[in-house]
Amino acid sequence: MPDVSIAVRFLHLAASLLPLGIFAFVCLIGRPALEKAGEAARAPFAAFEHRLWRMLTGSLVVVFVTGLAGFVLQAAVMTGLPPVQSLEPEILGAVLATQYGKVWLARQILLAGIAGVAAILLRGHRHSVLWRYAGFLLAAGLAACMALAGHAAAGEGMTLVLQLGSDALHLLAAGIWLGALLPLALLLEQSHDANAAWAAAVAKEAARRFSWLGLATVGTLLITGSLNAWQLVGDVPPLVGTPYGRLLLVKLALLVPLLALAAVNLLVIRPRMPETASFGDGFPGLVGRLRRNTLLEAGLGAGVLLIVAMLGVTAPARHVQPEWPFNFRYSWEINKNLPEKRFPIFYGKTFPEQRVSILVGAGLAALALIPFGYALLRRRYRPLALGLGIAGLGGGAALALPALWVDAYPTTYRRPAVPYQAISVQSGLQDYLQLCVPCHGVGGFGDGPAGAGLTPRPADLTARHTGDHTAGDLFWWLSHGKDGTAMPGFQQQLSEESRWDLINFLRTLSAAEQARAMAPLLEPPWLVAPDFVYRTLNGHNKNLKEHRGQSAVLLVLFTWPQSQTRLAQLAGLRERFAEAGVALLAIPSDAGALDAETQSALTALKLDPVMDGSQEIFATYALFRRSLSEAGTQPDPPIPSHMEFLIDRQGYVRARWIAGESRGWSNADLLLREIARLNQEKPSVQAPDDHVH
Repeated sequence: MPDVSIAVRFLHLAASLLPLGIFAFVCLIGRPALEKAGEAARAPFAAFEHRLWRMLTGSLVVVFVTGLAGFVLQAAVMTGLPPVQSLEPEILGAVLATQYGKVWLARQILLAGIAGVAAILLRGHRHSVLWRYAGFLLAAGLAACMALAGHAAAGEGMTLVLQLGSDALHLLAAGIWLGALLPLALLLEQSHDANAAWAAAVAKEAARRFSWLGLATVGTLLITGSLNAWQLVGDVPPLVGTPYGRLLLVKLALLVPLLALAAVNLLVIRPRMPETASFGDGFPGLVGRLRRNTLLEAGLGAGVLLIVAMLGVTAPARHVQPEWPFNFRYSWEINKNLPEKRFPIFYGKTFPEQRVSILVGAGLAALALIPFGYALLRRRYRPLALGLGIAGLGGGAALALPALWVDAYPTTYRRPAVPYQAISVQSGLQDYLQLCVPCHGVGGFGDGPAGAGLTPRPADLTARHTGDHTAGDLFWWLSHGKDGTAMPGFQQQLSEESRWDLINFLRTLSAAEQARAMAPLLEPPWLVAPDFVYRTLNGHNKNLKEHRGQSAVLLVLFTWPQSQTRLAQLAGLRERFAEAGVALLAIPSDAGALDAETQSALTALKLDPVMDGSQEIFATYALFRRSLSEAGTQPDPPIPSHMEFLIDRQGYVRARWIAGESRGWSNADLLLREIARLNQEKPSVQAPDDHVH
């Protein structure tokens, strides 16, 4: 079934683009070339044009037949039934009601219009100029409509408009360029066989016009292809680690010789054609070479269209988990935390030794551009200059690239399957306490009792390097263990979801250590606020992410009755908070301990505490309790009775106050001042993703 679908899509795509190429060739290349050749070429060109209209008719038949076959196959895919059983009127009607069906129907109408134009042109209508351009427009619509039923149609809003426009332009450029190759080859064949002055004039002018048309369409293809690839692939890991990305690489590999042949035609063969005085001065050889290269271009173009047909039935790379195929990757972040060394030649400055290799290698590669530039401008000593340039590039790469290499695994760029949420963090905490504490310790510093005699020592999970590794690296180590260490894999003990939960906890643990110095004063956005779902005492259901773009959040972790005075103070500020666009979320340390009397007291303060979900929320944000105070330096510092976090509208924790600190938000003016500063800010970073990376 997939092979049949690919074959049908390939034939349909190729046959759909050919009419556009034929009309573009006749209107933009063939007819203008005929005017240059004079009256002697009119009769032969009319015969040539008639061949094109017959070719057009044949392509329309293929479009119609493969269109019907594709419709039936689509019905089979949508229903899960064999194609024969999908021919029921009810099923076909349901398919017609979909986006695919509406586009299919529109293309049948356009196809009928082109067929009518072809019939008129075959009879040699006296107003054939108008009919040719009418066919051109209809063929352009037939090709561009395919974008409405492809991957580009899955976007939303402005992204949808950009994707559809880019995809439609890509199809139009491909149809004009690739579809015009066969007409050009036929014209060159006829010119070669004619062996006459008019044939030489037609071939020269056609080649010249096709070169300019090719430049315009190839430029459009490169720009729109890059935009489409960014939308559907987005990065290097999906490009090399997914079936869609690898097919795209094959497509690009076919484009290289295709563009090379076009460049030879443009830069080598075509410039020599006007220099030929008559058809006998080597002209037949040039025409023969140009025709041969044109046919090779058409063959490679067919290969490209086959890959496009395969891409159409392959899930876009952005929607598939990439499997990294190499055992290494490049990472500047990993190397920036390596031990530093003092270098006297750089004024005694200290920085990682690997960075010196990178800088020297980059400088050597830059110097290699000088001999390359010389080789482009001068012929004398060109081989020597090229050799020096290649040696410089090779030496620079040999110095710089190994310094950026780090180990990589098949899951290195895998996207987390579990969102970064409080409930996930707490689930990961339970697994951490059971499996990881013996070696890594309660606080994650690598000081567990079972790790004392291990070589190397267990890693400090709170260190900054933990955040430098990808979530996929951590997933691989949790699944298979880490080579060179005593760390085992937990693939048998933990499900995939549990391993992602544990990674979410480890990210929070590392972030909590980096947040030790967080104060009641705003700092740049970097600490992602774990998302959570909550239900308040009065029955309001929401999640933290829903506040993004609408209001900042003052997250209050409280313990009753220790926090009673502070809650009363915050209740008195609720109107000020509302004016400033700040939502107050009160999270009890133990919602079950809030008896009816306590709930009444909170209601009297016009506070609506979170009841459902409060346990996970409190425990997760309590991980950020580590501070520079003496109590906060312990491996597992006690949980304060009261903590407050100011979360901005994008979802970052920007400030923190732990009750009992000498200077903090017990002074309401200080809290309101920080809120005012937050409201005056313009977003400097993008909102965080739903997952850690």
